[in-house]
Amino acid sequence: PTTSATMQKYMRLLLALAAAVAAEPLYDFSSSALVELTDDNFETLVVGDATSLWVVEFYADWCGHCKQFAPGFAKAAGNLKGIVKFGAVNAEKASKTASLYGVNGYPTVKVLMPEVTRNPYTGKLGKVAKDYGGPRTARGVVDYATSLLPSELVAAVTDGGLESFLSEGALPKALLLGSKPAVSPLLKSLALALKGRLQLGYAHGEAAPETATALGVDGFPRLAVVPAGKGAAESISYTGETGAGAG
Repeated sequence: PTTSATMQKYMRLLLALAAAVAAEPLYDFSSSALVELTDDNFETLVVGDATSLWVVEFYADWCGHCKQFAPGFAKAAGNLKGIVKFGAVNAEKASKTASLYGVNGYPTVKVLMPEVTRNPYTGKLGKVAKDYGGPRTARGVVDYATSLLPSELVAAVTDGGLESFLSEGALPKALLLGSKPAVSPLLKSLALALKGRLQLGYAHGEAAPETATALGVDGFPRLAVVPAGKGAAESISYTGETGAGAG
């Protein structure tokens, strides 16, 4: 009898511990770059946002694979803070949203593209959602997310093309002369956020010496801002912070 009572006591203790572990929230949204998404705020924050790329994880608190993936996903969100938005959906609590996006396993990661569409019959807003099937690591998520940032919003400017860039359209222009050949994810993200308000361009400074001279730039990286309808002579050289937290 004593042994049986002891076993029952241990069983109750183990069940209590298991329940406590299962109920422990996977993410602390108050101290991370992740946004807690629910059935109530998903459409407003994500679907209605036409100036951001969103990476969204659907998870369950009890899911072992989710627990293994959580540190990497949170790290990816921190690494891309100010460039790509990250959110997490507790699929068991937000079953409507999970069902809408065809989630049937955890973790499921989807990248929602910036363009917002409207169903002509129902009037509901929608977005293209791409499934992430890469490694469950911070690097894998970061690489995939940044590869989907639209590059066509940043004009490529080379020597001989500055005048064309400045004269095209009615928007003010901002040209970043950088030290690297490729356009950074940050600049792509800024171009997306400023779409319709400011035209961004990029020139590899060392490969475009004539462009740098015309704008009075003698070091890289350097941002030259040109008011709408003005030429290179009226450019304003910006030497302040150029990181994701600028402004």
